[in-house]
Amino acid sequence: MSVDKPQDVITRPQIGVKVIRDEAVISKLFDKNMEPIIIVLREGPLTIKELVEKYNQIAEEPKSEMTIYRYVKELDKVDIVKEVGKRIKTGQSASETLYGRTAKIFWNLKDKEDYWKSEASNQTLDTLRGLLLLYKKNTTINSEDLGALLNKIYKTSSEEMGAFFEENDDAIDKIISGFTFKEVDKVFDILGILILIMKSTNFSDELEKCGC
Repeated sequence: MSVDKPQDVITRPQIGVKVIRDEAVISKLFDKNMEPIIIVLREGPLTIKELVEKYNQIAEEPKSEMTIYRYVKELDKVDIVKEVGKRIKTGQSASETLYGRTAKIFWNLKDKEDYWKSEASNQTLDTLRGLLLLYKKNTTINSEDLGALLNKIYKTSSEEMGAFFEENDDAIDKIISGFTFKEVDKVFDILGILILIMKSTNFSDELEKCGC
């Protein structure tokens, strides 16, 4: 006698890229207890029992079902993991809740957008100005113009990467699979620099204006 396979009914589809700007959300992504949940959910929605099994296969320390369920609820509050559907078994009225990631890719832009126009950047700009004056002697470097140049560089890089992520979210998700969010964050920062170089955007006017 054949047994019908359970059917997963997904009611909340996953988006491609989610930009993160909130410190509270980023702290969850980098939390060593929360991160295994987000990693194992890369393969698709799971029930709590499946999540517990896969979590304890990769986590540094095994956790109980109650603890992992609490982590899931914390991730739900910051919109990283949500209830995405139900697993229905033929002939049974009860169903199991499925949990999944809200996005394939989480992109950390906290403190990276418009940083060079903020007051917080003043000390950084003054330090960079001093170092550049050592590198390029007998010149004048204006901190305000240097900030405008760096802001344009980061803005251009973010725009290019955003479009790239939206068009290739599935492929990118497979490539970064298995990496920690700290590693992904570093890779994305370097990727932004390389994409900017390959785009060959001309910043000559801004470089000349700030004295670089």
